[in-house]
Amino acid sequence: MARIKKSRKATGFIDNSGPSRSERLADPESYDSRRRRAQAEKKKNASVYEKQRQDNASSGENQSTERKTRLADKIRKLNEDKKAQDESSD
Repeated sequence: MARIKKSRKATGFIDNSGPSRSERLADPESYDSRRRRAQAEKKKNASVYEKQRQDNASSGENQSTERKTRLADKIRKLNEDKKAQDESSD
């Protein structure tokens, strides 16, 4: 014997599915609206690129214009030596 499934057109059918999604989101204390608000307010982690950009901006222009490499140090030293020789020869 086959079982008869419930259907909406059955007599005495009561739709007890609760409020619709838009109604749940309209209520500020419902689970869905609290969850959506928490997701919007959740702290977003900055990307590596953003962190590096912020560090460069906060460190100032002096550090960004003066390079901190061995070759740059060598060139600076040579320039200082050249200036010292020019001043001593004058």
